[in-house]
Amino acid sequence: MIGSILYYALYPLSRYMTSRRLHAGASKKVLPPSMDNDKALCDGGAVTTRTLSQIDKLDQWLSQGSGTKGETEERMIEPSTEQEYDTLQLMAVLHETTKKEAYSKMSEGESAVKEEEAETRNGQLQDTVEAPEQGDGEITDHHEVFNTKQNTEASYYPPIDSTVGFEVTWRVWEKVDESATAAEPLPFTNASMDFTVMSYNILADDLLQVNQELYTHCPLEVLDWSYRCSLLLEEIQRWEPDILCLQEVQENHYHQQLYPALSQMGYTCVYKRRTGTKRDGCATCYRSSCFSEVSVATLEFFRPETELLDRHNVGIIVLLRPVVMNGSVVKAKGPPLCVANTHLLFNPRRGDVKLAQLAIMLAEIDSVIKSCNAKGEHCNLILCGDFNSIPSMPLYQLITTGELYFQGLPAWIISGQEDLSHRAYGHRLCVPLWPSSLGITDRCQHTTAYKEESKSEGQKSGKGQYSHDFMRQLRFCPTACIRPLDLQLIPGVTDITPDASSVNQPDESFSHTISHRLDLESVYQHVLPGFGNPEVTTLHSEGGSTVDYIFYSRRRTATWDPSAGAFAIKGLKLIGSLSLLSEDVLWSMKGLPNDIFPSDHLSLLARFQLDLNAA
Repeated sequence: MIGSILYYALYPLSRYMTSRRLHAGASKKVLPPSMDNDKALCDGGAVTTRTLSQIDKLDQWLSQGSGTKGETEERMIEPSTEQEYDTLQLMAVLHETTKKEAYSKMSEGESAVKEEEAETRNGQLQDTVEAPEQGDGEITDHHEVFNTKQNTEASYYPPIDSTVGFEVTWRVWEKVDESATAAEPLPFTNASMDFTVMSYNILADDLLQVNQELYTHCPLEVLDWSYRCSLLLEEIQRWEPDILCLQEVQENHYHQQLYPALSQMGYTCVYKRRTGTKRDGCATCYRSSCFSEVSVATLEFFRPETELLDRHNVGIIVLLRPVVMNGSVVKAKGPPLCVANTHLLFNPRRGDVKLAQLAIMLAEIDSVIKSCNAKGEHCNLILCGDFNSIPSMPLYQLITTGELYFQGLPAWIISGQEDLSHRAYGHRLCVPLWPSSLGITDRCQHTTAYKEESKSEGQKSGKGQYSHDFMRQLRFCPTACIRPLDLQLIPGVTDITPDASSVNQPDESFSHTISHRLDLESVYQHVLPGFGNPEVTTLHSEGGSTVDYIFYSRRRTATWDPSAGAFAIKGLKLIGSLSLLSEDVLWSMKGLPNDIFPSDHLSLLARFQLDLNAA
């Protein structure tokens, strides 16, 4: 009787202790579930298939840790005072051990099935990773997310939704929604030409080296010029713009690397280096298969005779004529297109200098357009570059609205790059903004051109031919300088002899407002659609903002052109643009420059439609 009781008491306990030791030995030798053959199952984009199933390895490890039969029997007959438990409790333990063994066998079969499914799925994912598809007009970055099916009945954790591979789209091509602004379709069809324009500040290497504190967030390899240059040329080749306007182009890099590569791509280039000691400048390039050159004007904003204009910035104005080629034969020609490219002063505190530089640029553009109008041709305009001014600030308003009241404005607020309102005695703008010796009026026109325009307008209207300036000159004409002998002199009025030399060049009146007549509009709206976050065109360690723009003369209404015998649509129609990014997205890419975008500026790209009958 006593032997039977000991048998039924000790035998289940020995089975229970043996099972625990077996599981403890196996757990010490099993590799972590994320490692197999010293390789991670997912290494960020690649999958390593297993060469030995987990079932085989588990059997191997269990056989090594199970011990011999003699050891098991010896453990069974060893007495222990700690094992004297109630018989009912031992039977419950025996029942639980039997359930665990049954479950272990069931999990082994399920593990084999899961292993086969995982190998099949990993093979399919490897095929997907090797050849990802990428649509045209997008810059994308591919990521793979792997997920193994779970046995929800045996797991304590809720099931995870199955996730397939996804891609993050950085920049996409956005077409203009014409539903809100589209007018009635015109009852005629005109020949038109589509072309693309890119504006890009490519970050001169000299400026990068001087301002290294702005790029402490960047790995050194992405700052290397050779690496950045290859990415830059790849980006240009990818988008294939018909007109390319570059800023911060270092002179030696232009002649040694950029110009040879761009020439092979079919571009004709014009380069203007900054005056002074700086080695960078601007470059304007165009495809000779799409445009023929009419004229070129390079501008230097440094004027030693004018104290205000003591900075070494430049600009380029190229007058092009669109051509439609049929092989080597010119099929059609379009109206002239004026392309202006510039890089204004950076200094956030000198808004007065920026306005003067912009006035010189607008005055030269005005002269080019008037030369076309004198020939009976309408000239469209594209103005782009780095203006070092954020949207909605006075300089931006002057360009887009055509007018700016500047009297009393703080100089820093013109561009709005920095908030310097805490400075109580900051410089404020006053009349005149620049001296008359500059030869530019407050209407951003050359003085001679403004006089000729005023004279022609007076002749056309049939009145106002005797302007105030004309009457002032008349006071000192040779006839007026001859005093009649019998003239009775009035003290303080007619007893003063006029001096003609003092009024040969009368000063032009300068009002409190600067204006222009170019009717320009920005390609970008400066706010991301759907989110409301501001767009960013440049970013460095001190933050991001929008300072780069593409302005264009917007298409208005169609008019009948008797000389062409057809309707002519003046202006350019915006078809689409390459989307910009927010500051948060750029920081998620480790800022600028990075291994995708080679500059601390993003490229701007727009597509336009030009009416060829408007010539």
